[in-house]
Amino acid sequence: MLKFLLGILLGAMMAFGYVRWNVQLPAALLLPEKLRGNIISTVVEADLYDLGRGAQARQRALEVLFATRPDYAARLDAGAGHPFLSALHRERAAREARQLLIQWPAYDDVLAKPALRAALERKHGSADPEVLKLAMLREALDRQPFLKSWLKDHAGDAVGGDLRALLRNIGAARPEFASERRP
Repeated sequence: MLKFLLGILLGAMMAFGYVRWNVQLPAALLLPEKLRGNIISTVVEADLYDLGRGAQARQRALEVLFATRPDYAARLDAGAGHPFLSALHRERAAREARQLLIQWPAYDDVLAKPALRAALERKHGSADPEVLKLAMLREALDRQPFLKSWLKDHAGDAVGGDLRALLRNIGAARPEFASERRP
């Protein structure tokens, strides 16, 4: 049991070291894995660079390339200006925007409670339900540091405008989510 726990602890420390400081196993231990990865990536290149292949075959080839040669994929992404990283950030921002917008109908329930509504009216200095709901949405955005930072970088001054419309546009950025419920 002690060996098991020490193995888990060592594995976690190595994973942390790899992510933070690029600490890797000695080269002698990596050679068989590297050889296997190079053989697989050589075989998959036929599908990856065949422009006549179907989208599924190219998608699978790209998945294998990312799995077997992540350093090459990361360098390629960096060399192209980080389109993969940007897409990853955009996807998370869209997901968080949709999650915030899901709260919008619940704000009506909050405003239906007289005590809560009175507290919100005092806090925000308005009795207009739309103003109060927008204020609650802004407070919810403040609890989403990634989305708030992403919006600041990508929307700039637009964040001060119609936040709900901005979040709707970001949340709708991915067509594969068109079937999801949106407020």
